[in-house]
Amino acid sequence: WDPYYVRSLTRFSDQGIIPPLSAAQLEAADVLEATCKRLALHMILEVGDIQFLSNEHVFHARTEYTDHAPPAPRRHLMRLWLATPEDEGGWKLPFHDSTEKKRGGIQVDDHPPVAPLDAE
Repeated sequence: WDPYYVRSLTRFSDQGIIPPLSAAQLEAADVLEATCKRLALHMILEVGDIQFLSNEHVFHARTEYTDHAPPAPRRHLMRLWLATPEDEGGWKLPFHDSTEKKRGGIQVDDHPPVAPLDAE
């Protein structure tokens, strides 16, 4: 849980685009943040580690990272969207595209996805 996104809504409420957060909403955000900090699990990943998270079940965040200067190997993260359609044994999800073969992710026009195995 990162409260930045909720707290940054003031950039819209200050302009009158959305109403400001109520006292109850701000308190709820504070309680959520305190609970997340109290129950947080800090993981240190080593070279070759892999981490699977479900955005439906886990709040997650990343800490700041500074990459090594060249010529040392660069950090290389790959995002993988696992989404099995319901008719192939996937979970029933509350999304309009949960029965689609290709759901989620970012697709631009007809450009094929690119996933280089080495850092660029």
